[in-house]
Amino acid sequence: MKMTIRLLTISKILFVVYLLYANVFGVVFHVNGLSEALLIVTFVLAMISRKLRFPKNSSLWALLVFAAYILLSAFFVSYNITRAVRSIISFIELLGVFALIIVYCEQDGKIDFVLNAFIAEGLITVLYMFFRGTNAARISISENINVNTIGITLAFSIGFILYFLIEKRNKPFKWFISIAAIAVLLIGIMLTVSKKAIIGGAALIILWIILCYRFTFAKLKLFWKVFIFLGLVAVGIFAYKWYKSNYAHQIEVLIKRMDDLYVGDSDQARLLYIKEGFRIFLTHPFFGVGFNNARYYMPRETYTHCFYSELPACTGIIGTIIFGYALIQPSMMIVKSRKIIKRTDLFLNTRIKYILAFFLVFLAVNLAQISFYSSNLMYVLSVIAGFAVCVSSIEVQPEDSNASH
Repeated sequence: MKMTIRLLTISKILFVVYLLYANVFGVVFHVNGLSEALLIVTFVLAMISRKLRFPKNSSLWALLVFAAYILLSAFFVSYNITRAVRSIISFIELLGVFALIIVYCEQDGKIDFVLNAFIAEGLITVLYMFFRGTNAARISISENINVNTIGITLAFSIGFILYFLIEKRNKPFKWFISIAAIAVLLIGIMLTVSKKAIIGGAALIILWIILCYRFTFAKLKLFWKVFIFLGLVAVGIFAYKWYKSNYAHQIEVLIKRMDDLYVGDSDQARLLYIKEGFRIFLTHPFFGVGFNNARYYMPRETYTHCFYSELPACTGIIGTIIFGYALIQPSMMIVKSRKIIKRTDLFLNTRIKYILAFFLVFLAVNLAQISFYSSNLMYVLSVIAGFAVCVSSIEVQPEDSNASH
């Protein structure tokens, strides 16, 4: 028993190391094969700790079937088989992370470790941007990584922090730390000047206020409410002045990009790409044109910039159905569990509502991003699937419904 716990603990430590290397430090100081090796060792240790029992999660198995399908079809329909296979290998690595998260959630019975790992990644990413970020109008940790990818990662990290503020016993000290962490992440988003991240982060905060306020902040004593509010104002003023004095150019770029939100040339081009994606699907409806191969049928050889057109264009009806099931199934599990829980545990019911809202924001972000190419969005999907695993176990053990999930 002790050996099992030790192996799982080592696996979790390596998982955090993997996240930081694969998404932060390895982007700049890359060593061929290191991230894959870390993930394999981490996964093997996790599996040994549970006596090699592979997760039975249906969403995970659907994604494995999807990976097999796109790999097989790549040799028959892809214009560029090499590009398809390389993209599929990257997707399989993301499936490894997905499987690990399911394992951790099954073992722990809660999602806390996984969320803390992603929050740590987000905060370290921002700190890296402060000290080593690229000197450009839109700051990134490297020229090799898209700023929108970083921005969206930080936006969902804010949501993960807000999730932890939904608790039965409100702790003012925890609020101070959380507000400070959110402020750091917001500054990071401002540095990326990502419209998607700004809108996504704002949506997560607004939805939290609507769904969770009366079960969280509203229950604090008046003294702490005033104290936290004043602290929030102070942090906001300090962050604004610091940002304005150090990143004046980014403010100008941000204002311009937000002014062009509905009429910008990039948005008009994006709509054109989305339409082209559906046109490709209509001409190749059954199997698509191959994973990450839609670009060869597009103007300027680019992807469609939208998950909902890229998926059918590249994988056809068959791939769309398989991946669509993997996408929707976790939320269906959560909704089913909520029907049982909602009248017996208001605290957990509030967390469930926020995760479902999280899922809606995830779907909205996919209008301008593509899940299976983006590690950050696959991570979010795996978090939702992991949460579904946690709450669905309550059906079997109703006496544990008051436990933290």
